[in-house]
Amino acid sequence: MPESKIPYSMLRYITAGKAIFIIDGKEITVEKNQVVYIPRGCELSCHALGSTFSFMSIRFNTSVYYDGGDFLKDYYEMPDVLEDRGEKEYFEKIYDAIHLEGAERMFLVRGYLELLIGKIIERVGKDNAHLKREVWRKENSLNSGTERMDERIRSVVDFMVLHPTETYTTARLCEMAGLGETRFRKLFKEQTGKSPGEYLRDMRMTVAGRRLLLSAESVSDIAYSVGYEDVNFFIRVFKKYFGVTPNQYRKVSKE
Repeated sequence: MPESKIPYSMLRYITAGKAIFIIDGKEITVEKNQVVYIPRGCELSCHALGSTFSFMSIRFNTSVYYDGGDFLKDYYEMPDVLEDRGEKEYFEKIYDAIHLEGAERMFLVRGYLELLIGKIIERVGKDNAHLKREVWRKENSLNSGTERMDERIRSVVDFMVLHPTETYTTARLCEMAGLGETRFRKLFKEQTGKSPGEYLRDMRMTVAGRRLLLSAESVSDIAYSVGYEDVNFFIRVFKKYFGVTPNQYRKVSKE
């Protein structure tokens, strides 16, 4: 597999054989019954060490993303590789759910994926109860561990995480936080490393990417569902965010 930039995160379960994965220049040897984590935005290439090599691959986007780092690795210490201790069951459940035709498909896939990630994080001694909670900070803030999010900002962030497709105005966000506009904008930027608009854009892009991976919805329908009335503008924002267009993103995920 030639080197390529990965526009989403991946978990791969090696079902047969042995290979070398090169992730951002780091060589990792993987073999049967191992789980490999591949972070979004990395450069990846793969070289099989034998005539037989196969894997199951789950593609996803986390609710949290920040430039210059990886949320699952930096905050929850997601390992590059680990031995299977029951994780294969979740891969199989996700694969089964993906092939369902009903409306429950997306919810089952997302549910099993979060259970899979939670199980892995639990194994490395981290709390898996807060996967949906926003800890979107600059890399140095994450590493320092000294900064706590203001509860007024956290209440806004938590609501946005759970309702990424709603329409937000500065006035509404300020009212939710109980702060004046100047103070709200300053505090929000300090706490999250982003402006409210940037934060909301990134949340919407995450939801759009997930729907492209898990549904057959048209690009225009997905754009409208995440608050973009101009589809062409949505496509431009998506490409700037992921590095590929929505159709390219979906196409790569199926290869």
